[in-house]
Amino acid sequence: MDEYSHLTYPSLRLNDHTLDQNVPTLQSEYSRRSFPLPISSLSALDCLPPELLEQILLYLDIRALINFQYVNRRSADLVNHLPTYKVIVTHARNALRGILCIQTGKWITCSLLLEKLHTSSCEKCGDFGGYLYLLTCKRVCFLCLSQEKEYLPLGLSHACRKFGLERAEVQKLPCLRVIPGTYSPNEKKANETFLVDYEAALNWAVAHHGSLDAMHTYVTNQNAKRQEDYERRLMQAQQGEGPRHIRKPPTGDPYDGRSGNPFRFVAIVSAPWLDRSSDTIEWGFHCLGCARSSRLPLHKRRKFIRSSFHDHIRECGNIEHGMHSKP
Repeated sequence: MDEYSHLTYPSLRLNDHTLDQNVPTLQSEYSRRSFPLPISSLSALDCLPPELLEQILLYLDIRALINFQYVNRRSADLVNHLPTYKVIVTHARNALRGILCIQTGKWITCSLLLEKLHTSSCEKCGDFGGYLYLLTCKRVCFLCLSQEKEYLPLGLSHACRKFGLERAEVQKLPCLRVIPGTYSPNEKKANETFLVDYEAALNWAVAHHGSLDAMHTYVTNQNAKRQEDYERRLMQAQQGEGPRHIRKPPTGDPYDGRSGNPFRFVAIVSAPWLDRSSDTIEWGFHCLGCARSSRLPLHKRRKFIRSSFHDHIRECGNIEHGMHSKP
């Protein structure tokens, strides 16, 4: 990296106010001082070979694994000594704490989380991804998490209207509990509520309705019915019949705001890339030649690692006087 060190810088002077800054302090999963646990066996599980028991635990979702960890001291020691768990605790503790706080652990395993830590690229665009989206555990970059629709979780009622689903169906999908706090670079407040993953809701709706076109037709018809009912009740109110205040049914999507939308950051934590080939940890870095640009491919928000920065220089030219110049 020495050859590029004078052309890069480690971070922007901005606070993105992600979940990292809003996760409350948890009772430590790694210290049992406050919870003296009984010394006991794991009954039939202790009869299994250690290697098999380890594989079984890695198939548990994170919420189940943490519950198992609290059974007794034997189970705690077993979980704490899992190599995969130890790596996560060492290098991505905020991700683990975030998953537990927003209650998405039932959708994520330690194996999946470690896989994402070993992945460097954003799953949407291929750039270096410096974040994890903890609703469905995806590696993502800033530009995608702040602009792409699949990284904007929806309110449950909004998802029901948008995709023509019943609330009971939506509640079975990957959902999160918003931790109240300040989110996004614009420092917007978010109150406690529940949100559902956009992509999961869309995929379920398409399967439920039979096709994307069928879903759109159903939603359009339902919106028309709600509008007709509203106009009928409004006319009755104007004639002195029924309630005087009639609420207009919501139409369309709420204003997004992109990087200013707090809901885009309530499931986001910063996470390093664990490079297995060199046994190193990479957080990525920014390009000095892009520091003043807000347009791709020179956007200041892009992050790089050594290999991707080499490609970036080849694509956009060398950096002279703080700016790219095509070769």
